[in-house]
Amino acid sequence: MKKFLTILSLTLWLAVATALAQKAPKVSLTLSGGGAKGLAHIGILKAIDSAGLRIDLLTGTSMGSIVAGAYAAGYSADSIEIIARNLDWKTLLSNMVSMRSFIMEEKSEYGKYAIELPIKDKALKLPKGFLESQELWMKLEEIFFPVHDIKNFDKLSIPFRCVATDLATGKPKVFSSGNLVTAIRASMAIPGVFSPVDLDGHRYVDGAVVRNFPVKDALDMGAEYTIGVSVSQPVKNAAELDDATKVLGHVIFINEEKDRQEEAKLCNILIEVPIGDFSSGSFAKADDIVDLGIETGRKFYPAFKKLADSLRTLEPGYAHRSQRLPVTAQYTFNAIEVKGIKKSMHPSFMEQVNAQTNAPYTAQDLIRRSRNAYAYRMYNSITYDVLPDSTGGRKLLYDVKPDPSGIFKAAINYNTFAGISLTLNATARNLLSPFSRSLLSVSIGDNFRGMAEHLQMFGYRNPLSNRTQVYVELQELPTYDADFNRTGLYKQRYYLIDNQFLNSGKRKWSAGLGVRWEYLQAVPEIQKGLYFDGRNHFLSAYTQFAYNTLDKPFFASKGTKIDIWAGYVFGLKPSFNFYIDDNFAGDLNTDPIDFGNYARLLGKIDHTAPISNRLAGILKAQACINFGPKSSLLNNFTLGGMNYMMRNQAVFAGPREGQIITESLSSLLAGLRWRVVSDLYATISANAAVYDFVSKTSFSTATSWIGGGGLTLGYNLPIGPLEWTVMYTPKVGGVHTYINIGFPFKTQ
Repeated sequence: MKKFLTILSLTLWLAVATALAQKAPKVSLTLSGGGAKGLAHIGILKAIDSAGLRIDLLTGTSMGSIVAGAYAAGYSADSIEIIARNLDWKTLLSNMVSMRSFIMEEKSEYGKYAIELPIKDKALKLPKGFLESQELWMKLEEIFFPVHDIKNFDKLSIPFRCVATDLATGKPKVFSSGNLVTAIRASMAIPGVFSPVDLDGHRYVDGAVVRNFPVKDALDMGAEYTIGVSVSQPVKNAAELDDATKVLGHVIFINEEKDRQEEAKLCNILIEVPIGDFSSGSFAKADDIVDLGIETGRKFYPAFKKLADSLRTLEPGYAHRSQRLPVTAQYTFNAIEVKGIKKSMHPSFMEQVNAQTNAPYTAQDLIRRSRNAYAYRMYNSITYDVLPDSTGGRKLLYDVKPDPSGIFKAAINYNTFAGISLTLNATARNLLSPFSRSLLSVSIGDNFRGMAEHLQMFGYRNPLSNRTQVYVELQELPTYDADFNRTGLYKQRYYLIDNQFLNSGKRKWSAGLGVRWEYLQAVPEIQKGLYFDGRNHFLSAYTQFAYNTLDKPFFASKGTKIDIWAGYVFGLKPSFNFYIDDNFAGDLNTDPIDFGNYARLLGKIDHTAPISNRLAGILKAQACINFGPKSSLLNNFTLGGMNYMMRNQAVFAGPREGQIITESLSSLLAGLRWRVVSDLYATISANAAVYDFVSKTSFSTATSWIGGGGLTLGYNLPIGPLEWTVMYTPKVGGVHTYINIGFPFKTQ
């Protein structure tokens, strides 16, 4: 019956149109919202293109607005499919930006906290939405770059409307003009997930809250024949709402099914994609959803083909064009302006983006310049608009949302070696002086750590900076005999004051000169056998080089990280007492240890190379050496463990932390990391090390080499990485396991 009515309706339209004029009725296409489910719309567009059916009007909400907007801009369905299949959805739908984007001074702190809350008016504030997603903004700007200067949506290759919700009035806002990217971003701003979009004194959220299926708006545009595609799936049973996320989503979009039913009545052709078990968050299955849409599109292809043939018969010259995208390779701007930040900040921002007028800008140029400014972590988002100026040319308008001057951060960590800890951080920018960042971090738990740091830059485009740091580490460190049997336990106290001048280059490398003062104390926790109680403090003058192109701080898919520290240690002031079973046996003066000044080198290289889409090769090399015959007195190195949990540590799959203490070591690790599914990783590694190759008195065991390996299962949780490792080495106790959950505290 429904099919008969559809054919009858079309026949009547054709008859009326023939009688009035040789003009085909305007055919509209409406695409509903639905998050990841909306990727199925692409398959319907492919069927429309294949049938040669011309779409005259487009409307969409949320994900439907993105797909419909791209089609309206002029992309073919095939082009949209290629874009969708190649997007990094995980990055786009997060606040993460590739670590490669940040300046070197910011990389050590980036991505290390599970919670980040703004500090405003001396109080913590909850964010307006969880995700601002600078990467999403930039991707949308890249996609719609060719039509960025089109402000009337009727002037697109296909007239277009998208729907958002006015948060104050609860009424729909139908965007027909303005910045296309901003309109689409407003249409998809799911409350509580994405931050709302502020525009002209209004605050907008996802249009699906009030109108997820905007067929009526197509009729208001003048549509005479309507095609609607819905990926909404009504809740059939309340039992389906079995977790808090589903309940909250259902409450937010509780009117969605009523809206779908009402709007569906306005469709001449209604396509309800059988979405099955896919949800609005199924972006990890994006390819499968696109394939489902293609399968559904094939079923409707005959109807599209019949409609296109009928319209072609009716209208002489009827034509369908799949490629309608304007050729816009670049824009040239007569002026560049900034809004959203204080005027006093405009010069700094213009310096950060390296703004230049009367120069050609491609899409990649604008993205690179936005990233340049975003790298300083002073801004919540950076977007732009292309506008006409008074001379008939164009101007570039940056719309910048500043980050609050203060941010509170928190993370939790459990580690087999260091125990459980809570890390708290407060970061302030330009608090003590312009062009500066000040932070205070503490790790509260079984082993306390704390760090205060002030970074002073000498201008945002000046490569020079100065960093002053105070660091405290209280760590329990077990001791072992030559057969790797545990013999004792020390509480190691470490204090550092460090000042360093840095020269940084293009977010990849930095080099510097510095001076530091260090104080170490070892207090015995187990007073049996031969043990000591002592302290040492000294100065170091050093040079340092760092290089970092890793894309992520954990589970990196590509990049290289190099840290080299070379210095000279002098001014040692040791004081040690020795005991045997709690009986005094001598001090440093009566039973002297050969100590004195010495040179020191620490070098670490981590390299990750992609082999395929899911497989990466890993290479890690380390060298830690105190040169010369003099003993370092508590400033030696430990080999073992899978994470850097304390100063002077070299990670190694096999021994536990502290099982090998030495004045010199060199190690090499090679491994393969397989991304099993979206966030699950499996890593297999093998490593070997030589140590004690610089001859001197030390606490090292007699063994001069060791080999081992590990198998690690890792999962990228919202609170940080979860890693479970089975390690094996034949010389140190065989097989044992190692667990790390969350973000470890930054160590020296």
